[in-house]
Amino acid sequence: MTTPPGSLPARLDAWLALVRMPLLFTAWSNVIAAHLIATLGSPHWRLLGLQLAIAACFYWASMILNDCFDQARDREHHPDRPLPSGRISARSAWAAGYGLLGLGLGFGVLAGPGPLLLTLLLAGVILAYVGGLKHRLAGPLFLALARWLNWLLGLSAGLVLIPELLLALPVLLYTLALALLHRAGVAATRGAVRLAVMPLALALAVTLALYPLGILTDPYALALTAVGGALLVRRLLRLMDDPTRARVRASVGFMLLCMIPLDALLLAGDGQRLAALLLLLLLLPIWLLGYRVPPS
Repeated sequence: MTTPPGSLPARLDAWLALVRMPLLFTAWSNVIAAHLIATLGSPHWRLLGLQLAIAACFYWASMILNDCFDQARDREHHPDRPLPSGRISARSAWAAGYGLLGLGLGFGVLAGPGPLLLTLLLAGVILAYVGGLKHRLAGPLFLALARWLNWLLGLSAGLVLIPELLLALPVLLYTLALALLHRAGVAATRGAVRLAVMPLALALAVTLALYPLGILTDPYALALTAVGGALLVRRLLRLMDDPTRARVRASVGFMLLCMIPLDALLLAGDGQRLAALLLLLLLLPIWLLGYRVPPS
C-alpha cells in the first residue's frame, strides 16, 4: 500500500531518508566504544548522554547540509532524494541543518571544556566538508577527520594523550578507505579501488601494532582483528578484478556496517569483551530501519 504524499508517515519517511537514519548507529558506536575505553568500562552516564546527543545532532546536521549544498547536483543525479523531489522544502532543510549544528554546540558547552573543544573542531570539519571540500581532492580526508574527531569525542571522557590519538587512528584510516571507495564508485576503475585498499591495509597494520605497544592487549581480539581485517582487504583486492559500480556500492555498504565491528574489536582489545558483544547489537536497528529507509 502506497503512503499518500503529504501524510505524516510520508513526511516522516522523507526526513528519515534525508538524515540517513540507519547509519546514525555507526556514529553512536564510535562514541560508546571510545567512552568505555576512556572510563575503563565504568561510564559517566551524564557525559555519555551528552556525547551521544552531540554525535546525533552533528551526524543529522551533516547529512541534511550535505544535501542542501548538493541540491543542484542531486536534481540531475539523484532526483528521488527528499530535497530535489520536493518532499522536504529547502528552507526547512537549511533551518534544520544549522539548527542541529547549533544544538550540538550547546550540548558541547554542557559536556565541559574537553568535549567542547572537540565539538568545535568537529563542527568546523563538517562545514568545510559539506560546504565544498566533499567534491575536491581533500574531501575523503576531511570525512575521515570527522570520524576521528567523533571517536576522540568519546575518548574525551578521560585524558586524550598520544596513546588515545593512536587508538583512534585505525578509525581515521578505515574511514579514509571507505571515502575513497565511495568516490571510486563514480570512476569504477581498478586504480580508484586500489587507492582505497592502501589506507584499509594500513588501518589493519596500525590496529595490529597497537598490541605490541601495549595500548590493546586482548589476544582473542587480536586474532579476530587479523582474520577479519585480512578478509576485508581480500574483498577489496578481488573487487579490483571487476570494479563495476554496483559491486563498489555493495562494498561501500558493507564497510559502513563494518564500522560497528571495528569499534567492537577495539573495545574487545581493551579487554572489555562483554561490552564489545553488546555493542554489536547496534547492528540490529540498522537492519530493522534499513527496510524502511535504505542507507544511501
